[in-house]
Amino acid sequence: MPDFKDILDIHPNPCVIHIDFVPKYANNAFAKFSGMSNAQEVLNLESIRVLFEDEHWPEAQRRYKHAIETGTPTPPEVINHTDLKGNPMIAEITDKVIDWFGEKAMCTFVSVVTDQVFRERTLRDMANRDDLTNLYNRRYLLDLFNERNATPQRRQYLAMVDIDHFKRINDSFGHPVGDLVLKQLARIIEEFTEPEECAFRLGGEEFALLIWADDRQDVCARLEMLRGRIEDLTVRVSHLNKQPLAINVTVSIGATEISDAEGFISASLRADKSLYIAKESGRNQVINNDAEDSAPTPCLPD
Repeated sequence: MPDFKDILDIHPNPCVIHIDFVPKYANNAFAKFSGMSNAQEVLNLESIRVLFEDEHWPEAQRRYKHAIETGTPTPPEVINHTDLKGNPMIAEITDKVIDWFGEKAMCTFVSVVTDQVFRERTLRDMANRDDLTNLYNRRYLLDLFNERNATPQRRQYLAMVDIDHFKRINDSFGHPVGDLVLKQLARIIEEFTEPEECAFRLGGEEFALLIWADDRQDVCARLEMLRGRIEDLTVRVSHLNKQPLAINVTVSIGATEISDAEGFISASLRADKSLYIAKESGRNQVINNDAEDSAPTPCLPD
């Protein structure tokens, strides 16, 4: 260790050496990472446990014990970290057992990966978003459906939302105006969702929702409220040297409760069937179908 101390002292990555979390060495980069002024302040600590969040402590103890007993490095672990000054960051920690003057000690290297993780998350989120409306896309709907249905917690409903006679808008006013209508509806649909619920654009004028509800009456009331908000919407479009357009639209909605461990195909077919009935029986309404053996029924406005 003394041979490499000068190198570690100037290394840009935080490094600390400890025996049962009692610090034996720290470089200035680790002090800065921890929100302290210099390495000596780290060495004055009784334990570096105070530098990490309590939720990480049991796993840190397990990793330490395993590494000391086996002599094998621990796999890198990414954690959320807040320094003593309250600055949040994301860090990747790697541990290796070393000899510290005849004792087994843990050498912990830290890489601050906040920017890298945010970039990866941003790219991942962009891949899951619809370019026009910024709602989630069909790919993410499938992923989220499978993830949530593997561990169901509440009654979950899938709703398909389709704009009535949308082709007339594109044919009459052009696709740029149609795109503006889609954006305005997407905003209303997204505002309708509650925390941990999601709105999606499936393509064209069709949207989807994954929402929670206590029962059929609850989901009907909520979706009727959404239908009414859209019916009251007026999309205004300014035309150069022309009278501004005022466009009103309605939607048809087909909904179904998702059974425990049910696959996406069966649930979406049931919701699509409800949507088809809503459109065939007059549009601008909500049809709900809770199960394969039940008849789709309209959700009537209050």
